[in-house]
Amino acid sequence: MNRTTQRLAIGAALLIILLAATAAIWRFEHTLSRGKDMILQLAPVDPRSIMQGDYMALAYAIDRELPDEAGKFIYVWLSLSDQGIASLHSLSNDLPQQQGLIGVLLRQRNGIYSVGPNGFFFAEGTAAVYEAARYGQFKVDSSGKALLTSLLDGELQLLGENLR
Repeated sequence: MNRTTQRLAIGAALLIILLAATAAIWRFEHTLSRGKDMILQLAPVDPRSIMQGDYMALAYAIDRELPDEAGKFIYVWLSLSDQGIASLHSLSNDLPQQQGLIGVLLRQRNGIYSVGPNGFFFAEGTAAVYEAARYGQFKVDSSGKALLTSLLDGELQLLGENLR
């Protein structure tokens, strides 16, 4: 391969990487700006692993309500209270078409099914602010992907600064 061909190949590879990164960022920004709001109640986690430096381990109350056959499904259908707090409605392989229901992709990690991420990262030295976390606030896109945007206390008040 001559030098010109190598440079073209490197340039094309860099362009593909930049386009892929830009597309991913655009999808996340689109979800954050236009996604549906949803709040999930957090479930207690082993206190020895709740705080690990700049990281909080998370679990969700809804995960404990999932049936054993949850792995046969792609989506968890959730109904929302007037405050936006989600509760389990059912499981399905299709997104809900009913008004008042929101579909969230079911995640699997180490054989455990969940509706959200298992961790929340925050700025160093701010762990005490998040100890009062009782809820996670999410934005959900039209395909069911849920992005954790912040943690809330028992009164649904934002904890910490929500910087993007």
